[in-house]
Amino acid sequence: MPASAPVPAPEPARLSKLPGVAPDLRASDEERDRVAAILADALATGRLAPEEHAERLEAVYASRTVGELAPLTRDLPEPAGGPAPAVHLDAAPVQAVFSKIRRGGQWPVPPVTLVRSTFGAAVIDLRHAVFTRREVVIEANSFGGKIEILVPDNARVYDTGTALFGKRSLPGGKGPQDEDGPIVRITGRSVFGHVRVMRGGFRWPWHEFR
Repeated sequence: MPASAPVPAPEPARLSKLPGVAPDLRASDEERDRVAAILADALATGRLAPEEHAERLEAVYASRTVGELAPLTRDLPEPAGGPAPAVHLDAAPVQAVFSKIRRGGQWPVPPVTLVRSTFGAAVIDLRHAVFTRREVVIEANSFGGKIEILVPDNARVYDTGTALFGKRSLPGGKGPQDEDGPIVRITGRSVFGHVRVMRGGFRWPWHEFR
């Protein structure tokens, strides 16, 4: 009776999304943002449900090493346009610590925008922003602070975030919206803080950029 073939050892976590790096190296902000961009693409294409996307995204920014990042995209393909682009200036986290900060105007919205407010106030104005893709994610984390997200009238907004002794509200959340509007998914956590979404003043003509 022929000897049975040896059972191959399980493959280690795939690092194809982060080539040329060792798993025990400390992860950089750019590497975290690359993984976040892959997750955003998976959410937009239906490969990840909003709840699972929120869990993985939280794990991305809690990761300390490249090895902790790798399993988060192991079962996901590269985005259709190739490897996730490097972070650019407008993708930098928006952080308000005992202060107030506003991002608005005609700024290009990245796949994922990370917003943190710690006893401060952060305003993300998307009404005149340039949507480079149909669906974007805003991770809004408030600790004792306030975050306001202003969206176009025709935007479709989905909030899958959580609150602990805090508040998340969508005044006008059921207001004007249509299939030509952008999709804004909001994740994150509000702890003793407030995350609020507001509409008004502009309807984004997405069909002109398809």
